[in-house]
Amino acid sequence: MEITFSSRHGDLPDALKEYARQEVDGLSRYFDRLVEADITLDQEGYRNIAEVRIHSSNDTHFASSETEDMRSAVDGTVAKLKRQLQRHKDKLNRRQLTRVERELLSATRSRADREAPPDTSAAPVEWDRITSSEAIERLSATGEDVLVFVDTRDGAVKIARRDGEESISVVEAEAFEVEDR
Repeated sequence: MEITFSSRHGDLPDALKEYARQEVDGLSRYFDRLVEADITLDQEGYRNIAEVRIHSSNDTHFASSETEDMRSAVDGTVAKLKRQLQRHKDKLNRRQLTRVERELLSATRSRADREAPPDTSAAPVEWDRITSSEAIERLSATGEDVLVFVDTRDGAVKIARRDGEESISVVEAEAFEVEDR
């Protein structure tokens, strides 16, 4: 990643510039398609401002932080960019549901709507509470194509589906939330 520096209102020590360079360069651990970064460090009296603009292959991310200490400002800016890059990477990696999965989710919702009593405090549709590996074993043993379950490890609603004759995948169903009982 190409990193360019600029400072406003005076020169900053080389050690501080190197610290900022290392911190920003470390962001490539969270998103590997970073192309260049522009770092601007500004000192105005007691105000220390660090601004970083990162350009990736398809997007630009910006963050700034103002503190009384320049290292803290750099750390705050890098933390903000880290969160932005993680959200961006999650968004890019989020897989769209297939037609079968959408139909299954729709059928589950409509069945829950038909079966649910008018009382809003009533329990939602119950899914099996098993681990992902148990869901894969069950699909392998029963020959079913799709299984909706609540993963006991993280409490997320997941869908296990048969991709082919030998392949089974597990994905998180983002449209559902499980209520604690």
